[in-house]
Amino acid sequence: MVESPKGNFSAHWIFKYKEFFDILDVDENGMVTEEEFIDSTTKRAQQILPSWRAMAVNGILSSAYNLWWLNKYTNYSKSITFQDWLRADEVELPITREDLVKFAKDWFDALDLDCNSKLMVDEYSNFLIIFRNTGKVQEIFDAINWNEDGVIDTNEFIHAFMGYWADQEPSPSDVFLGTRY
Repeated sequence: MVESPKGNFSAHWIFKYKEFFDILDVDENGMVTEEEFIDSTTKRAQQILPSWRAMAVNGILSSAYNLWWLNKYTNYSKSITFQDWLRADEVELPITREDLVKFAKDWFDALDLDCNSKLMVDEYSNFLIIFRNTGKVQEIFDAINWNEDGVIDTNEFIHAFMGYWADQEPSPSDVFLGTRY
């Protein structure tokens, strides 16, 4: 990632990234395919979001797939193991902080069902369902709701998103996508 290029990743960050990989590896065969990354995740979104928002999720996932995965560093592979994915991230990818903030805002907008710039527990729980969360939704929500006002605003969401992808040390952002264990 931009904040820690060339493989200077902490053991904690690698553990977090492996958890994300496992979320995507629906068939648990140690390899994530384009279908698992985009199509399976979009299908989960279609089950809980209005159709146009599920299509927005598909667009976010497709964009992320093309930026982070389908590139010369992965040999344009349509499936990838965790080690290959990690190796690809060891390269200084042309991803900026602004790219990450845009992805975060896109996700927030897709989840903000009542368009009030705040996510309630039920709206955030949709995000967790999309990423196959098995943890306690309220506890995860509370960890991200840093100002403890009962809603996750745009800034909290972006901060948690950035923390999840960039923080090398443990933080409340670690549960941003939920948990599987």
